[in-house]
Amino acid sequence: MKITESIPRNRRMPSLRNVVMIDTVRGVLRVRKWPKKRGTPRSALQRWWIDWFRQANILAKYVDGASQALAIAMTKGSGLYPRDVLLKAMRGRLYHFTDQDGNKWFPMAGIQDISDTLDMLAQTVGSVLVRAVDRWRAAGPDVPAIGDALTYQGPTTPPIWTAPGAGVSQQALPGMPIVPNNTVNYYDIDVSSYADITLNLINIGFAGADVPRLRVSTDGGIAFHAAASDYHNFTLTAASFGNSDASLWGIAFANVTTGHDGSFCITGLRAGRAMYGGECGTSAAAGGRRSGFMNLDGPITDIRIFSNAGNNFNAGVIYGTGLLAS
Repeated sequence: MKITESIPRNRRMPSLRNVVMIDTVRGVLRVRKWPKKRGTPRSALQRWWIDWFRQANILAKYVDGASQALAIAMTKGSGLYPRDVLLKAMRGRLYHFTDQDGNKWFPMAGIQDISDTLDMLAQTVGSVLVRAVDRWRAAGPDVPAIGDALTYQGPTTPPIWTAPGAGVSQQALPGMPIVPNNTVNYYDIDVSSYADITLNLINIGFAGADVPRLRVSTDGGIAFHAAASDYHNFTLTAASFGNSDASLWGIAFANVTTGHDGSFCITGLRAGRAMYGGECGTSAAAGGRRSGFMNLDGPITDIRIFSNAGNNFNAGVIYGTGLLAS
């Protein structure tokens, strides 16, 4: 088969201007439609893509040799040009690199592609995908409540969002520890966040002979209950037992200036009808167990430790911890 050779310009026939163009490409005769002049891009997006393609083609000419060799190897026998591979890389969906710590860094365009794909399964902010029996699905319900936890339902049912169980957290009470310095005769403690508390009085002393007492508030510390039958007390010593209503809870036995020790637990602060119990004393002969309960409803917001006769606290230390209410 003979290949038609190119026709010299001086022997070419005139073209049908604006209709048909006849020329040769690599010795082969070609007849094609007269090309139209390309007009101005119609939209800003189209103009952006034209500019991007122009810059990418310029960059492809000056890419490093290693990338060129890799692009050639990748496109060998594929029908693609090495430039096609380089343009895909520039578009941000082909290459990733690994840093010195072994972390892989992927292009943002590829990440967005994956994100768009996952949007087919869930589009709510905060959604979590779980494996169901048939496929991956968004965990139900569609809109979980704030604070819900993803809960395992067994090998045949996907996890779901459920309200968590009540937790437990223990911490020091506000202002603890208290170290008396002979300036006040009472200490108010905010317990509005706690279900139960413990108090430890160690070697408490007063400016004069006195005993520590305790009252509670249910209005944020504005007033402390002091009616004659607001509190019920039990007293147990080696020699006796007694119980009675009173205007306070007793947390000591002897009326002395120094050496008051005691450890107490107060429970039911949030439910009302709180109870307290513990041991206290100043010596083996002046010690025992005190306990009791409130004769009024709570919840309790504050407690007050005070001296019965009004003497200032001047020695020792008071520790307190609380179990946070859920």
